[in-house]
Amino acid sequence: MIATAPAPASKGPAWLGGLRLPLILLLIATLARAQTFGNPVIEFDEQFYRLIGERMLDGTVPFVDIWDRKPIGLFLIYAFAALTGGEHALAYQLVALLFVAGTAWLVFLMAQRLCPDWRGPLVAAALYILWLNLLQGEGGQASVFTTLPTCAAALLVLRHVDGGAAPSRLGRDGALAMLLIGVALQIKYTVLLEGLFFGLTLLWLGSRAGFGLMRLAVLAVLWASLALLPTALAWGSYAVAGQGQIWLFANITSVFLRAPMPLDDLLGEMAGGVATILLLLVAAWFGWRRAHGLAQRFVALWALIAFLAMVPMRSFSPHYFIPLVPSLAILASPALAQMRRFAIGITVLAAVVGQVLIGFFIWSKGDRDTMDHLVAAIGPAPHCIFVLDGFPALYSETRSCLPGRFLFPGHLNSVVEAGSLGIDPVKEVERIMASRPDAVVTDWPLWSMRNLGSNAVVDRELAAHYRLALKEETGKGRFRMVWRRKAD
Repeated sequence: MIATAPAPASKGPAWLGGLRLPLILLLIATLARAQTFGNPVIEFDEQFYRLIGERMLDGTVPFVDIWDRKPIGLFLIYAFAALTGGEHALAYQLVALLFVAGTAWLVFLMAQRLCPDWRGPLVAAALYILWLNLLQGEGGQASVFTTLPTCAAALLVLRHVDGGAAPSRLGRDGALAMLLIGVALQIKYTVLLEGLFFGLTLLWLGSRAGFGLMRLAVLAVLWASLALLPTALAWGSYAVAGQGQIWLFANITSVFLRAPMPLDDLLGEMAGGVATILLLLVAAWFGWRRAHGLAQRFVALWALIAFLAMVPMRSFSPHYFIPLVPSLAILASPALAQMRRFAIGITVLAAVVGQVLIGFFIWSKGDRDTMDHLVAAIGPAPHCIFVLDGFPALYSETRSCLPGRFLFPGHLNSVVEAGSLGIDPVKEVERIMASRPDAVVTDWPLWSMRNLGSNAVVDRELAAHYRLALKEETGKGRFRMVWRRKAD
């Protein structure tokens, strides 16, 4: 089947011309995310990324001095935010805002290739922004940053799928697309399957354009090499410093050592994630029925691959669904252009529910005031603090020294992670408590997937050497607790 160039998109009103559209999308994103600005306790993951990024400016080396399994590129983004905006949460949130607005612009450009009416692509771009608030993407989750280079790569491929770019440009565009995928891989590894799909699509496009077998083989090697280049550079940098094995274990080996979540928790996560994205799936289905062509099939397959990429993670938290949003919004654009009432309704609903959810999370989790209360209760901490369960941002906000390499609470305090760290988490907790941290932070009620051994060590030490300095309620029946060490 020969692809034909898409129908010319309507130019739309003058206020969409030039740089006006990106600025409009930036304004929408700013309004959608304004509630979160300056809040240091949005999501636990990004609190931890912020900590690593800030401490990198002091010479801390990820994986060696602070352990995690996310790629170095993510921490470099957070380090850049801290370098340009100082040591506070707003810095990374503003960087994330720019990524969101840029991704929405790419969604608009891709949606134009499925829908000639400017209204559908514009609503699709707005829905991308708004839907992040429904999927724990209101801050700086890794997927918020990954989607920008991934969508840029998808646009380069899509231009060839629908015949909008000359076959003579395929080699160059494919090289840039695969390099962008390589960059995305160093932000979050789950983009691997999407990159493989884009690469295979590029090879199919070359075959369709009449490229010979030898030329395709050369291009395949070139494209694959560019996709792997950023990761090879990251590993090589650590290998030169004598830390290659540490990088390899943290980035690759440990991923496969995590224990599976209990089935009930896994099914509950999946149900919650699917429910959150269900209306967007319906909109994509409506759009699928109103458009035809290779471009539409490519985007639909991209959506399927993005969903399948979640399976190896063995987790279906809402933020894992973020990579699905661009492709679903693009698929929905023909329906959003033709079904005006539906487009208005889904946009208003996403905007309102998103703001309500953000408000609910602030009430149930905390905000700047909550953090200030905790920091005041902790007080001076010359011997470090230890967050067994709670906000990783406390290490940043108190400027505490670090009690060890494993600082994300879910690592030492999770039964899922117990065999994936390369150390015995219970012994590490014993070592930390033996160092007599000035304050220990816990939560109540206890986490259902907590490591019982780690908790037993902390409970014993709290009873013997600590007093409760603060019991801060966030939400109904959820308490953040600070324990100060008693005077000897």
